[in-house]
Amino acid sequence: MTFRPKLWLGVGAVALAGSTASSLAQQPAHPNGPTQDSMTLAQVRGPGGEGGEGGEGGERGARASKGFLPSRAVPPKSAGDRAKPKKKSGAGGGGEGGERGQFRGNKGGGGERGDVGGYPRSSREGGERGDGGEAGVNTRYIFGFTEGADTERAGEREIENDTVGRFGKRTGSFTALQNKSELEYGVTNDLTVAAGSFLSQHRIRRVPDLDDRNNGAFDGFFAEAKYRILDRRVFPFGLAISAEPEWRRHSETSGNREDAFGVELKLYADKELVPSQLFIAGNLLFEPEAVRVNELDPDIGRTTRWEHESTFGVSGAIAGAVAPGFFLGAEVRYLSHFEGSFLNKFEGEAVFVGPTLSVRFLPRAVVQAAFSAQVAGKSVDEPNRSLDLVNFERRQARARLVIEF
Repeated sequence: MTFRPKLWLGVGAVALAGSTASSLAQQPAHPNGPTQDSMTLAQVRGPGGEGGEGGEGGERGARASKGFLPSRAVPPKSAGDRAKPKKKSGAGGGGEGGERGQFRGNKGGGGERGDVGGYPRSSREGGERGDGGEAGVNTRYIFGFTEGADTERAGEREIENDTVGRFGKRTGSFTALQNKSELEYGVTNDLTVAAGSFLSQHRIRRVPDLDDRNNGAFDGFFAEAKYRILDRRVFPFGLAISAEPEWRRHSETSGNREDAFGVELKLYADKELVPSQLFIAGNLLFEPEAVRVNELDPDIGRTTRWEHESTFGVSGAIAGAVAPGFFLGAEVRYLSHFEGSFLNKFEGEAVFVGPTLSVRFLPRAVVQAAFSAQVAGKSVDEPNRSLDLVNFERRQARARLVIEF
């Protein structure tokens, strides 16, 4: 057979082309190749594909998981992939993060999860310890001589130092200070008990019917129990009662040595006019007292006699927050004095008016101050003179320090 070069070159070219096409058809596509399928899958696994953080990440994941690739474009998982723990992605992890962001509480930037659930806790459970132990503002400490109906929370303890000063008589110089130091404990959320002692200081000069003196002394003991009947956070107003039995060793007015046994009974009411900003309160006071006086009679020697007296009072106060933990207010008080343990014989009355101040200068410390001046009054012993300066004083002041621990 005659060799024909052109014919054999043509046959060789056709065979080489067929071999190359077969090899390319059997070769798999490169995993990183720029195919349409791989590009679409990258879009699905874009921002938020792994879930994101919080609500915003959840939204991104949810939007991404709704991608535009048909289900056939997602390659089936291998057996190795199915054996691995399932990873939350797209609407799975991100959606859960979105729910957490939506229902977080209101503390700071995110708040607490769990039982708070984004809803405000009740006043008995939450809020800051704030002015006093009770949630929010504690009305015990925002007025002056008047006190709100709040009590301390169960298990809370406090140390108080309370000083009351009384100044001025008709003539002469008169100053009487009484310091009351006590330890308080919250038995329950509605019951507070306390116990403590008195110190007294008298400085008297040229006051008729009173001996001159300038001395201080230990002045006895007391105990107290206060029970809250109505909580103003649940009811339209707060209501509480208290009883404070006490024993004193000196007369509040003269400073003479004696033994006085009494019990101070109080009714408290308060109301929140503007939440956490404006409060009013009122008190009723009844204090019967039996006094044993030891006198030196020149004729028969030392004698002992008992005197019975009682005090009735009513007061009202208002206080408003001018800054966080800073309250200014005013109060008016009516006091009357009687001979006999049960308001038997009227002796005199007085009306006091003045400003009040309360400052929480540390998270667990409060200082109060109040000043009152007698603006009206009448005494049985001085019926023709204004003011009762026999049974009461021209001015009264109070300073109180409360430390919680």
